[in-house]
Amino acid sequence: MTNTKRPQPRPKPTNTIRNPPKLTSQESILKYIEVDLWIWLRNLAINILKINFRDNFQGFYVEDITIPKATELAITNQFKTIYPGGIPSGRIITRQKGDALIIDGNTPWTEQFVYLTNTSPVSDALITVFFFK
Repeated sequence: MTNTKRPQPRPKPTNTIRNPPKLTSQESILKYIEVDLWIWLRNLAINILKINFRDNFQGFYVEDITIPKATELAITNQFKTIYPGGIPSGRIITRQKGDALIIDGNTPWTEQFVYLTNTSPVSDALITVFFFK
């Protein structure tokens, strides 16, 4: 006959901040601060450091597009597949080659397209841009 132990069920995680335990003594308060809150704070700090720019915003990147000098360019709004009905509220150019100023186009952004304009009369621009909700 073999001696088989059933595995003990893992305790369910508790939300230390929203549902703190009832602390009835100074000793239990110190344990709560030193152990429970410290573990919670450490895990929070570790996970915050894992967040990158893309994870922090709802959005999409368009990489390595060329906008010719003095031209407005229509760019497919990728929110139509990711967030149906969404129109970006802004954009950030994360890379650029070329001596150009890139601005929002004169054409209003729609669910199908967003528009950027290269205002330079002499230089094309190669850009990577992040559109966010």
